[in-house]
Amino acid sequence: MSESTATPPAVDIGGHSLRSGGELFFIVGPCVIESEHLAIEIALETARIRDLTGAPMLFKSSFDKANRTSIDSFRGPGIERGLEILNEVRTRTGLPLVSDIHTPDQAPIAAEVLDVIQIPAFLSRQTDLLVAAGASGRAVNVKKGQFQAPQDMEHAIRKIRSTGNNRILVTERGTSFGYHDLVVDMRSIVRMKQFGFPIVFDATHSAQLPAAGEGCSSGDRSLVPHLARAAVAAGADGVFMEVHPSPEKALCDGPNSLFLSNLESLVINLLSIHRDARTAAVASAGSGVPAGEEAPSPPIRERLRKIKLIILDVDGVLTDGRITFGSDSLEIKSFDVRDGHGIKLAQRRGLQFALVTGRTSDIVPRRAEDLGISYVYQNIWNKRPVLDELRTALSLETDEVAVIGDDVVDIPLFREAGFSFTVPEAPLEVRREANYVTHHRGGRGAVREMIEVILKAQGKWERAMARYYA
Repeated sequence: MSESTATPPAVDIGGHSLRSGGELFFIVGPCVIESEHLAIEIALETARIRDLTGAPMLFKSSFDKANRTSIDSFRGPGIERGLEILNEVRTRTGLPLVSDIHTPDQAPIAAEVLDVIQIPAFLSRQTDLLVAAGASGRAVNVKKGQFQAPQDMEHAIRKIRSTGNNRILVTERGTSFGYHDLVVDMRSIVRMKQFGFPIVFDATHSAQLPAAGEGCSSGDRSLVPHLARAAVAAGADGVFMEVHPSPEKALCDGPNSLFLSNLESLVINLLSIHRDARTAAVASAGSGVPAGEEAPSPPIRERLRKIKLIILDVDGVLTDGRITFGSDSLEIKSFDVRDGHGIKLAQRRGLQFALVTGRTSDIVPRRAEDLGISYVYQNIWNKRPVLDELRTALSLETDEVAVIGDDVVDIPLFREAGFSFTVPEAPLEVRREANYVTHHRGGRGAVREMIEVILKAQGKWERAMARYYA
């Protein structure tokens, strides 16, 4: 699609920047608002898991299920009362809110409370509905219809973007497979990522058996964890799951809803898979593999191509983190010659470097001089202002800066920089925040690996190597 030639901006929701190839986020909640008490119960548990894992969590529940199988099916409290309950959820938990609309006139009303307006899969072709959602100014999560091919979503995206709204999520939720069944084609996730917007996988509706019950839909919740794991490994940026403390008593979609008690363990599992999948995707994007063979994510490649400055931590990144003290204030650090050689290669290809460390050592400026690095900042624990200073000095945008660090003091830089790297021995919190976890350890080739990934994505690696094969 012509609008996707440039990488779409991140979708800022609830203090998080959701983007293709970014941190894994979750949209969870009961299918329909059954009561204020139940909504708050599920939201509080969701917020607890958010605080435990650090993962972005959005709360979703419908104020009106207008597409139920039977006329007798429970539909919810309606838009007025439903939005009141959702607003109370936000007040109690701070969770961003998601709910679906079914008619264009609901969009401006829902936008007064919701952070994300959701378009149901059955309505993903409805032009007036999509345009109204886009015109609301809220982020829009449009579900791919069960009857649509992944490439068909280009038209739904264009309808929303026609309003000037680029805050779009696209959700895969399975494809009709004969009567009363759905099948998930994981290729859809890969193909829809070409649009550049965050792709969500609806793990619970994909386990649904539409209209297979007695006047209602059935489902198989045992498939939910397996489908979610496969989708995250395939590159999904977010996971949508309907949860309930007692799914067998749920008033909507109980058979395919996940037990609320199982949510925490699955979220932790999916975060781990996502970290490994994201690292593999970044390596693929910078591998020089011909387009189409491994289908690396264009947004990842585009982000790496923009990098002009790399901010390096020292201890634990350029060194293995160990410091040896001798007599007379002697201090010894060990540096890897491969890292130094990689920095020299990158400098010849136009990349610039800065060292930012929390300690002060005579060795650091000596190593910087040896490597030709002019920007050295020591005894800096709040590293965020350094990024602004360097951007101003070098006339750079934030997305033109990459950072590599190994501890929690580096997390603010990770969240601000265009791309972030860390090492495998970094704490779990740091590895979850980073865009890429190197295979090599700090002080043992991690910086060289990072440089190779960036130069390959920028198409400069072969030129960097050419001088050695001339």
